[in-house]
Amino acid sequence: MSPLFSVVIPGYNRPEPLKHTLRSVAAAAYGVGEGGVETILVDDGSAPSLEKQLAGFETCVEIHHLRQPNQGSIIARLTGLHAATGKFVLFLDSDDLIHPEKLLRHLAAHRTHQTDIVYDDMAIATLQADHDSLFSDGERVLTTNDVPDFFLRAQPAPHCPSYRRAYLTAALNAPIVPLDRRMDPAGDIWLYYNLLCHPAKIVKVDQHLTAVGPHPNERFSQHWETLGAAALLVAEGFQRRRPSTPSTIHAGALVGAVAFESWRRLPHDFHHGFSERLLAVWRNSPKGTEINLGGPVFRGLSLVLGPVNAGRLLRRLRGKPYATCRTFTTLELKRMLAAYGL
Repeated sequence: MSPLFSVVIPGYNRPEPLKHTLRSVAAAAYGVGEGGVETILVDDGSAPSLEKQLAGFETCVEIHHLRQPNQGSIIARLTGLHAATGKFVLFLDSDDLIHPEKLLRHLAAHRTHQTDIVYDDMAIATLQADHDSLFSDGERVLTTNDVPDFFLRAQPAPHCPSYRRAYLTAALNAPIVPLDRRMDPAGDIWLYYNLLCHPAKIVKVDQHLTAVGPHPNERFSQHWETLGAAALLVAEGFQRRRPSTPSTIHAGALVGAVAFESWRRLPHDFHHGFSERLLAVWRNSPKGTEINLGGPVFRGLSLVLGPVNAGRLLRRLRGKPYATCRTFTTLELKRMLAAYGL
């Protein structure tokens, strides 16, 4: 009998956070019942292998080990998805945590509502002894059943949604945004943009069941500049290849609005080429009259100056300089941006 859930975990070294992740999966799998969950660990070229690094650690859950040469987390997720046999799929990074009731609650929602996507609210995790975790309520995630709104506005943590596997495999069989290793820091954005044009039934479970592991290890998210550059490539790729159909106009307009909002949040003195390419995503996207680009002050200025000039003025008046939020040295930033063609 096939399992109900496949939990796919790409990993690259860092065995200590991974141990907490595996323990949280084991606790959640226990609630589903024996044989209900398969755990697929995709080793993205760790040295030594993760299987060896985890030797002697009692995971409390059976692990299907897959190993590939280092190709990045996006391909590792796809490797795990292709190997999955469960009816539903949940992606975890190797430092993510899930509440013991997450899989059970998601399974109930999938079955009751015949959904393609189920998601929940964020929790706060506190690491305990023996790689266990304690959960408390965290932030609420926007409630919506609109596909573009879910992936672009709610945009939950990548381990928040669970998917019907048939929905995922059909959508990713020929992705709208082609694979590019440089997009890896924004791997969740790559996934979301590739699902934007695929209709789905979405249901939210109003419980705090998803947590980011409070680990001291370095994450991509510590360098917002790299995340921004990777996300820019994804948005540009989507814009170039978005199907030209009436049903995708709303998704295209919302992609443009998100790019415009990101442009407005940039430090006013950040790299000019990056800033202009981000703005170009909005310029070249369909315009949705129902989509607000800002608050009442911005909208008032836009009537007089136009949205771009209003945005430039407010960035100058309200925006902070890059020096107050930089995470790279000047040389590091130059090298990173050059890798992204900037």
